[in-house]
Amino acid sequence: MVTVEDPVHRGDVPPPVDLAGHLREFARALVPALVVALLVGGLVFALRTTFAEREYAANLVTEITPSGELVPGDAFVEQMRAPFMGLAQDTTVLDQVLSEVDTDWDAQTLSEHVELSKGPAPQILIFTATADSPELAEQIARSMVVTVSQAAFANHSREISAQLDQIQATIGAEEARNATLLPEDPARPESDRQLAELRGQLATLQNSGGDTLTLLASPAQDTSPVSPQPVSEGLVAGVVTLIVVAELIVAWRSRIGKRPNRTWARRVARRYGAHFDPSTVPAGELDPLTSAKLVQAIRDGRPALLLVGEHAAAPPSLTSARDADRGRFRTLFDAPLASPWWQRVNAGAAGTAVVVVSVTGTDRAAAERALRQLANLHVPRNLVLQRAGRHDRRRAKSAPAASPTENTELNQANHHDR
Repeated sequence: MVTVEDPVHRGDVPPPVDLAGHLREFARALVPALVVALLVGGLVFALRTTFAEREYAANLVTEITPSGELVPGDAFVEQMRAPFMGLAQDTTVLDQVLSEVDTDWDAQTLSEHVELSKGPAPQILIFTATADSPELAEQIARSMVVTVSQAAFANHSREISAQLDQIQATIGAEEARNATLLPEDPARPESDRQLAELRGQLATLQNSGGDTLTLLASPAQDTSPVSPQPVSEGLVAGVVTLIVVAELIVAWRSRIGKRPNRTWARRVARRYGAHFDPSTVPAGELDPLTSAKLVQAIRDGRPALLLVGEHAAAPPSLTSARDADRGRFRTLFDAPLASPWWQRVNAGAAGTAVVVVSVTGTDRAAAERALRQLANLHVPRNLVLQRAGRHDRRRAKSAPAASPTENTELNQANHHDR
């Protein structure tokens, strides 16, 4: 956690997310991740091409003919479609299709190979069937259309029959009651009106046909399989693998291992509120902003703490200037990072602290511990990551050539007010 000194936002708050830095580290991990992704994508392509069973699809376009006038509105449209879409998953309908088409499936398997979807118009439904051959898929689709249409008609007939029986019974009871009424009875006109209404309803029901489903079009069937799709499946597997492996590499570089690296340095600097320049510097150098802070602290006579890690080195110009005038540098304390430096210096009084590590060192844990201690003491802290190499070592040995700008600044601090 980073401690916030502002009185309004005092306390521990999570460090901000460095999205740009994470994307840079993600980009650096793309090459090894791409190799793994290519292998996984190629493997998926080969397996799906060799072992996956091919499936073909057939589509039939049907139209619902409503018994009455088509009323605009989603509620009416859904009410019109619902019976047919429900029948497409009905076990009785599926069993009837299986009895007409030669397959080795059961009703549950058939339901997984049949799909009923909405068409571009409210009264359009599209039947899609998949099977291991285009011919079988078309047979299943056609049988489904016919069977669903017949089942819808049978359901409507049963409903109408039940309603007709009920109305006829009501009419019989009302006729018997009407026969007992005298012509001058006040209840006779009301009974005659009810009989007329009931006979009108009976005639309407006898003439109602219900919604029907008819085959509207049979598009030309595509002879290419709909499954497997080895190219698209391999691409999807490759892209997912690329992202996952790259993120794992970033996490591994940041959290696992002993050697400092840029990913780790960015994370711990953000966690403990330290300044860190994401570009590594040559061995024996500091980044410009850290150099400026250290120079200003020495110039102002404020205590400065320099912790140098394994295989890392302090700027040669700083060492030369300190040897030339130790009195001027009495406020600069430098120590090995792995040593118990906190026992020999009042770190809490330091105006600035610099932790220097090298990519060839193995003191990642020590650097993180030092940054944590400095954060708890509220000491302004900087983290420097030095790279290593033959060229960099030669530059580290030649002090004036290594960092002329830094050398000038430190000498100015050394001879200030002389």
